[in-house]
Amino acid sequence: MQATSQKLEHSATFAESVNTSEVLANKSAKKPPHLLGRTTDALMIGGASLLFFAISYLFVDKNAPVNQIAWVAFYAAFIINNPHFMASYCLLYWDKRHLLLKDKRFLWAGIIAPGLVLGYMAYFIRVGGTEKLSYVVNVMYFTVGWHYIKQIYGTMLVTNARQGYYFNSTESWILKATLYPVWFMSYTNSNQAIQSLMHYGIAYKTFQLPAWTVTASYSLMGISIVVLAAMFGRKWIKDGKIPPLSGMISILVIYVWYLPQLYHAVFWYTIPFFHSLQYMLFVTTLKKNQYTAKAEAFADPVQSRMSMAKNFFGFFALIGVMAYLSFNLVPETLDKYVPYDHNVFGPQMYMFCFITFINVHHYFIDNVIWRRDNQDLKKYL
Repeated sequence: MQATSQKLEHSATFAESVNTSEVLANKSAKKPPHLLGRTTDALMIGGASLLFFAISYLFVDKNAPVNQIAWVAFYAAFIINNPHFMASYCLLYWDKRHLLLKDKRFLWAGIIAPGLVLGYMAYFIRVGGTEKLSYVVNVMYFTVGWHYIKQIYGTMLVTNARQGYYFNSTESWILKATLYPVWFMSYTNSNQAIQSLMHYGIAYKTFQLPAWTVTASYSLMGISIVVLAAMFGRKWIKDGKIPPLSGMISILVIYVWYLPQLYHAVFWYTIPFFHSLQYMLFVTTLKKNQYTAKAEAFADPVQSRMSMAKNFFGFFALIGVMAYLSFNLVPETLDKYVPYDHNVFGPQMYMFCFITFINVHHYFIDNVIWRRDNQDLKKYL
């Protein structure tokens, strides 16, 4: 479904943060069962999205004008969507700055990959190759499904583990494998015909995949749902447990976001917001625990509270400022004052470059940040 993939951003996720039941048991035993709270977790991980989906379907005509919700989504980007990108930059370039030149995965994500993307874009801007430049958009929309699926996979593992519901390595693999068909289904639906579309003034084209790919992807998704249900049923028979609420919400919401049959124009505009909200649940928890531990080092309770407030609120103020600069002030200023051929690149070339690059790079960043060998995740999340 083209509509879905056009709004969804990039990255890898929390998928590798936890992998085996033994590790999960050891790490979660000392932690409370919820990240920020039972209700907060459920809403941020997807519950709020499901509620808005239900309201949209029950009370809003599918053919209703979308101008108002489009503006709401636009302003919501200032609060959640754009800062969630900048949070990943802080996690990489500040928290893990010491690994950028020491670990090949961080070197790739932090220096080589962004350098290649920027070099590619700069070259085709220089030669006026808008068609080749637009391929970056295709890459962005291809990896978006990967990112969403891996994030759902990770949220399932972490939230379930915090409440004592563990997946062994085989079950973890099954969980991941059964989610991928949702991505395949979305991507094949988006690329059944060649269409020329616009992304911030730059035209790009979808692909024309064979018709059988849609049938195959739906078949795989149907099989995957059965396998997933069988796995959860087997775990219930064996252990007498059902997955916690937050975990089940996070897996249900990906079908609501991606299934073309559930498409609702008003709801669709809010999907990036809810996806980013899900991401920020984990960033907020990580930073809260990190700065709480730092504040506890002070013997004076006043100093402790000052340290916590300074670091915690300072972090979110920082990513807010970074988001405004990266998604608004800097590209808008460049588009206004730096000359380029508007007949070739349209009126928002720099906006195109900033947003497309950040989306693609976000995927590479998260692919190294949210992994089980990240000691900060083990300690604070």
